[in-house]
Amino acid sequence: MGLLDSIKNMLFNREPKDNSFMTDDEKELREYEEYYTPQSGVAEGTYSEFVVSDVFTVSGRGTVVTGTVTGGVFRVGDEVRIVHGNNDGIPTVIMGIEQFRKVCESVSEGANAGFILKDVDRKQVFRNDIIKK
Repeated sequence: MGLLDSIKNMLFNREPKDNSFMTDDEKELREYEEYYTPQSGVAEGTYSEFVVSDVFTVSGRGTVVTGTVTGGVFRVGDEVRIVHGNNDGIPTVIMGIEQFRKVCESVSEGANAGFILKDVDRKQVFRNDIIKK
């Protein structure tokens, strides 16, 4: 490794190899970043909404809807309604939540996720439908 490579590593390496050169504030920030998990600003049990962007069926699992949580928190086992237009909605239960092939117990506002829904046919859900708690 030449002099140029070592200089390049020092300049472009985001993580310092030795924490002794970091200030106390920088160390505290690094610790905070390691353990921080973003949470919704919406109170638990209040308004929650999910906008559907795609619907498909996975054999052996059921109907899966993907989209974005625009408000609140959704958890596995939540009883929800799929609202299309002005109807009252189709009642269902969230059987599973996945984010980028990672199984989750809950998702909060701003998350892109997929919900596995119980007893719902693919033909009952459409793009831009809203799933509400």
